[in-house]
This record gives sequence, C-alpha cells and structure tokens, in this order.
Amino acid sequence: MNRLFFALAACTLAACFAVSSAAATTTFSYEATYVEPFGDCAPGTSCGSASISHVGRSDNQVVVFNACGFGCHLRTVTFGDGSTLVIRIEDQPSGFAFTSPGNSGDHGRNCFPGQPGNPQFLDINETILGGTGALAGASGSGSGRVALHGCIAIGKTSGTITLP
Repeated sequence: MNRLFFALAACTLAACFAVSSAAATTTFSYEATYVEPFGDCAPGTSCGSASISHVGRSDNQVVVFNACGFGCHLRTVTFGDGSTLVIRIEDQPSGFAFTSPGNSGDHGRNCFPGQPGNPQFLDINETILGGTGALAGASGSGSGRVALHGCIAIGKTSGTITLP
C-alpha cells in the first residue's frame, strides 16, 4: 500500500511540474513597424527605429543584408533596457524581388540603389531566432511587407512571439 501511495504521489508531483513548466511560456500576437531612412548606416546594412507591440520601441535596430544567404537578412533590435531581439528576414518570393504597382516603378525619386522610382514593395517572412535580457529564448514568426517610398523604407509585419 505504501508503494502505491508513493507511486501516486510521484506521478502527481511530476504532473504538477509539467503543468507549471508549460505555464511558464507566454505566446502573444505582435504587430511591428520598422522605419529605416536611407543613408547613415554601414555599407550592406539598413538601420532605424522599431516598434513591436507588447515588446517595446527602439531607436536602435540594424538589418544586415544577405547575412544568411541571398535575400536572407538578420535584424537586431536593441531596446532601452539592453534586451535584444534577433530576427531572420526572408524576401518573398526571392531576394530583393521588389514590385511596383501599375507602371509607377520608373517614376518618382528613390534613393535605394538598384530600385527605379517609387513606390516599391517587397513581401517578407520573419523568424524570431532569439534574444537577450528580458527577451532571452524568444521564438516566433510573422510576415509582412516592406515599402520603399522616396528615401525611406517602412516595414510592417505581424505574427506571434513566444517567451519562455
């Protein structure tokens, strides 16, 4: 009888531990806006501000183009408390496949090399690879679009983030 009692107690304790471990993760939806003016960044990069709902706002985000292959970029967002979020961006359907509505692509001013006129649009997928500080162990994914207008790129994405 004692063995049965101890076996039941051990199973109950293991179940409680499993439930508390699962409850420790938090998954939420996010919407993000990235604003990147042309220039003032190191070659092969873009930089600017980021606003990610339920996470925060940053004036320090940098994208390194082709860091993980052609059309695959890495974005690092650093928040005021020093926490970072690292995001892989994949151009869709292929690397730097910007499109322009109608025949507006040859008109207007566009500061971005290789992009004639404006506006220009690019669909993207993003994968949250991790983070540091309050965002350590972050994961998730999303999708959205980058728009080039004149001398500014604006990315808008949405998806889910899971924090441990």
